Amino acid sequence: MNKVQKEMLENTPFVEFLGLETVDSDKGIAYQLSFREEHIGNTLLRTFHGGILASFGEITAALYLVQSLDLDKEPSCNSMTFDYLRPAFAGSIRAEPRLIRAGRRFIVVSVDIYLDKKLVSIGRFIYTR
Repeated sequence: MNKVQKEMLENTPFVEFLGLETVDSDKGIAYQLSFREEHIGNTLLRTFHGGILASFGEITAALYLVQSLDLDKEPSCNSMTFDYLRPAFAGSIRAEPRLIRAGRRFIVVSVDIYLDKKLVSIGRFIYTR
């Protein structure tokens, strides 16, 4: 973990609230989030709130981007699209980011979020160089 990632994890207020963890994956680096009562979106079904999923996806994309391109400052997300595919029930969710494009002006990162092995949401994040 480099200096910028460490600063992001320590200085971003919602990172502590989320309870984000870095885990090893067969596809490289992944991030994990365990369900807490503060994450509830639907109390009857006990699912993650959509804002929790989107926040988890956004910080995951930024952390991955800093590591992949060895950036010396925290990137700023200009645009994001987030697709909710199915409910994310209580449990541990895992985010698997990947770099889609690193052009001269824009960088695109996609983040797949899984509950167990089921894809629950997909986020696409666009950063300006």
